[in-house]
Amino acid sequence: MELHDVVREALERQVIEHEPGQAALVLRDGVDELGPEAVAAELLDGAAVALRRLVAETDEALDLDEVVQRLSVDGAVAADSVDVLARMLVLAAAAAGGLRPGVGPAVAELGPQRALFGAWLALLAAVRVVAISLERTEADLTEEIVAALGPG
Repeated sequence: MELHDVVREALERQVIEHEPGQAALVLRDGVDELGPEAVAAELLDGAAVALRRLVAETDEALDLDEVVQRLSVDGAVAADSVDVLARMLVLAAAAAGGLRPGVGPAVAELGPQRALFGAWLALLAAVRVVAISLERTEADLTEEIVAALGPG
């Protein structure tokens, strides 16, 4: 299984088919086969694609604190996950801007499970926030992300 296939399948299960349990299984299998750092990096690349689309179409950047606070208040992110989400969104935003930082230090510090959770949460948050900002459906944006990451 290729990295882009893992992200494509997980996103399709979560966003299009509304099957989060199946998405988690796809990610677990991808991690078992490809490793946590590789999968986390590809998830963040997906978030970077969404963020890049936002900037390309609006020529504006989002305020990180505002986005994270809004997601927390809306109940989309648990209070104990705010810091890891913010960290992963910064990594994705850096990649969107053309400088892809390594995820190894985050995986080492947070542990593979928490880092992967954060990367997945960052991708889903980016999809939600960018779709709302661009007045698109999450499914349409997901299809754009999947196409940008590689062959399906």
